[in-house]
Amino acid sequence: MPVLLNRKKTFIMKQQVSLENSPTMRVHNHCGRVIGLTRVKRYMARGLAAGYSMLLFILWVCILGVKGTAGVISWWLVQAAGVLGVIMLLVTVVQVVQRLLTRRPIRLLQVGMMAVSLLGSWPLGWLMGIGQIAYPADVNDTAPAAYIRLPVDAEVRVGWGGDTLADNYHVFAPNERWAYDLLAEPAAVRSRRLTDYGIYGMEVVAPASGTVVAVQDEEADLVPGTEDYQTMAGNHIVIQLDDTGTYLFIAHLKQHSVIVREGQHVEEGMPIAEAGNSGSSSEPHIHIHHQRQNPATTPLFLAEGLPLFFRDIEGPAMPRGGVAVVDGVEKPVGDVIKPKGFIE
Repeated sequence: MPVLLNRKKTFIMKQQVSLENSPTMRVHNHCGRVIGLTRVKRYMARGLAAGYSMLLFILWVCILGVKGTAGVISWWLVQAAGVLGVIMLLVTVVQVVQRLLTRRPIRLLQVGMMAVSLLGSWPLGWLMGIGQIAYPADVNDTAPAAYIRLPVDAEVRVGWGGDTLADNYHVFAPNERWAYDLLAEPAAVRSRRLTDYGIYGMEVVAPASGTVVAVQDEEADLVPGTEDYQTMAGNHIVIQLDDTGTYLFIAHLKQHSVIVREGQHVEEGMPIAEAGNSGSSSEPHIHIHHQRQNPATTPLFLAEGLPLFFRDIEGPAMPRGGVAVVDGVEKPVGDVIKPKGFIE
């Protein structure tokens, strides 16, 4: 009896091995593994889409709701996250094309990933000037604002300034949200000689009373149209305003023209430097903006820009800039402003 049982058991085991090695069973096992891998990939795709969506949601909540330094950091991070959005978009497009070519239905997951990746990759285009928007800060809800006099005793044209992207290309950068570039005629003459520009060498005065917290005076003035600069701001002065405790940044000053020092208190209207063409500057001009953080302790691109208005001038308190093509050449067409009562 035991012998018969052993023979029967051996026969059953051989049948099982034979069945497992049969072509039908091998196909079945292979299909099972493929289905399992497909499910894993699908779960991973869903997890990636959900995680990326959550990341974008958190970043935009910080930008639109939290503001301050957290909002500024989130502004730059949402652009960095655009790289992942582009990768997801390319992968999803390839998958959709494959399904279309094989006449298979497009899954809802792929449609969702396409939408999320398009939204996520959009901010990456901002860095290349594509689809840019202004940093979302409301001039009426952002405080404190600064009210200053013009930094020169002359009539000037606003190259860039105001609250909108059309009038002021600075509005994309949080720290320069309400910055101005000031020119004096002749301007936009496309000359390589610095002295052909009206504002070059013009005396710059303190726009408000405060304490000088940063000075740079050693960078050379560039030939207009060149970009061999050392730093973006070039020669500059930063003043901590007495009225608000915030910071006024005046940039692109003439080399060796700064006559104030760090720690010095300056009174409004006091001469402090001359206009130049140092730093990242296409032609001589005065750049000025107002920010919350001290640039000596906070990197420039992590600072929060604040509203800046001019007082005691003939013209709007927040003048607008802008350019237009005239006879095939870009010309500044922004507001012309000057101190009240100024006679040339």
